Amino acid sequence: MLNKLIEIDELISSKLRIEDKNSLLFRIAALFAHSGDSWGWCGILFVLWLFSSGEKERILAYWGGTIVVTAVFVFILKRIIARTRPAGEWGNVYRKTDPYSFPSGHSVRGGLILVLAANTFDQPWIICLFAVWAILMVLSRVATGVHYFFDVIAGFFLGLLIGWFWVLIQPFLYARLPFLFDKSSWFK
Repeated sequence: MLNKLIEIDELISSKLRIEDKNSLLFRIAALFAHSGDSWGWCGILFVLWLFSSGEKERILAYWGGTIVVTAVFVFILKRIIARTRPAGEWGNVYRKTDPYSFPSGHSVRGGLILVLAANTFDQPWIICLFAVWAILMVLSRVATGVHYFFDVIAGFFLGLLIGWFWVLIQPFLYARLPFLFDKSSWFK
């Protein structure tokens, strides 16, 4: 049964993969693939956090913290499962620093960020933008050949679950650990 699933996964993945690395479509997919990098998200959130205060400061700190903690959890999970990435040349930074593919950390992050966005923003169009970004980013991981299709599907749904967990415990963490989310309290 497992061998049959792996066979189906590899077939779907090969159909979604963009072979011509010089094509415009591949370059767009590569851009989307990198848009889910944890270091990029954390860097941007950190810069925004530095110049924020009040509720925006707390939300930015919370997003950054959830991304970091979730990334560590997924890194450990991937080591336990130890499914190797698809063969390929693109994405050497991922292949060297993290040779395992299941579940896709980028896809987990996509699901997580989508849930955080749905909890943060009231405007449906903003949530729709995050949803479109998440789907394109997740699929780009297969298109560029650094993940199998089931890696990204499982990762995305795991990210949604983890996101809802973080949303549920957010009030508790704000109440119990306020110093983590308010930089002005650090210098008093």
